Amino acid sequence: MLKVLVLDDDLDLLEMVTLVLRTHGMEVVSVNDHTEFFPVLNRYRPDLIILDIYLQEADGRELCREMKAMDQFSKVPVLLYSAGHISAASIEDCHANGFLQKPFDISNLLKRINEQVPGRVG
Repeated sequence: MLKVLVLDDDLDLLEMVTLVLRTHGMEVVSVNDHTEFFPVLNRYRPDLIILDIYLQEADGRELCREMKAMDQFSKVPVLLYSAGHISAASIEDCHANGFLQKPFDISNLLKRINEQVPGRVG
């Protein structure tokens, strides 16, 4: 079962994404506070991370950059998403594996997950 960590400070969107991923056979841990990201990451050891860029008092790109600098997590795929105008260079700079513009539809989210971890989405 694919293990996914989702971080978003928008509780409604976090709940929706979590429900959809679980419906598609994924094990999901949801976090709505950026200060919990690294503690949960270390405990949960996800196969994939879905991360909002604009968080209260944090930037998902910076969290991604820090995580990718850690040997044990450097290969974990990260999908970032945002409603803001985000440059491709900033996504590449933080070593994210992909970006989704909000609002996104569920089929596109599942397609992007499947691109990162082929054959693991139910």
